[in-house]
Amino acid sequence: MNRRNALKMAGVAALAVTVGAEAEMAPAHMNRTEMQPKDPKNLDKGELKHTPLITVKEKDEKGYTLVQINVGQGGINHPSTPDHWIDFIELYANDKRVGKNILEAEISRGATAFSVKLDGVRVLKARAGCNLHGIWTSTYNL
Repeated sequence: MNRRNALKMAGVAALAVTVGAEAEMAPAHMNRTEMQPKDPKNLDKGELKHTPLITVKEKDEKGYTLVQINVGQGGINHPSTPDHWIDFIELYANDKRVGKNILEAEISRGATAFSVKLDGVRVLKARAGCNLHGIWTSTYNL
């Protein structure tokens, strides 16, 4: 083998190692499409399964209100399997992010809660990411 062919082979080998390493470092496929229901007043079964439900509890003595978020509505909870799960839930108060919880498949379900001071807050927004079906959003007007 001449020097030129040896350099070509070394380059191909280096490229293969680099591509393989990048593939191992890449996260599992996550759909990050912002989803919208076809008819927000009449959600179908798939939309009910993915839309966050925001529940606002009473304010405590320190001024914090518990805000619960469950992904799924109408008695339908989103699954949590190795292939299909909610990987994050975020809460916003007047478009300012309050917090974000990262969830793991199988061992956690698409639900979380935040204690928030809601003085002056007019709108809560929850975002939930399904690894297969994108990011779903719902709002709650105070």
